[in-house]
Amino acid sequence: MSLIRFARGQFAFSLIQRRGGESMAQIPTTATTSRVREVTAGFSKSHDVDAYFADDAEYDVLPLGQHYQGKEQIKGLFQVFYRDAFSPARAEIQNVIADAETRIGVLEFTFKGKHVGAQLGFPATNKEVELPMVAVYHVDGDRIRKARLYFDAAAFMRQLGM
Repeated sequence: MSLIRFARGQFAFSLIQRRGGESMAQIPTTATTSRVREVTAGFSKSHDVDAYFADDAEYDVLPLGQHYQGKEQIKGLFQVFYRDAFSPARAEIQNVIADAETRIGVLEFTFKGKHVGAQLGFPATNKEVELPMVAVYHVDGDRIRKARLYFDAAAFMRQLGM
């Protein structure tokens, strides 16, 4: 069995084929793509972990080697980043990309905030941070099940004056 995906304009389709080339179905994936996009963009605006993450979700901050398991730990991560260590803090979205087949949402954004509280063992520097980031979300139904965050850790430390 093979899966052939193609997109034209704002519509995406998957063509599933059996061995021998016989088509099984042509399935529009626009609704699924839209839902993945809604979950990805919605969380990036609200940071409401309860509304967007599965109970057993995982969140990895790869440049720092940090792994968070479950809603409570993920809430703690966002509490630090968007309230305790950086304030005011915000994510300015550049791109949201969604793939219905894999149910993956990709968010390209710039994190902006003033470092006003301790983080990673460093005291507040009161410096402004503006850092490009990419988050990859694996969406299951209406919930994020797994997330990975990528950014340049060296640039982050330079901006903090470390």
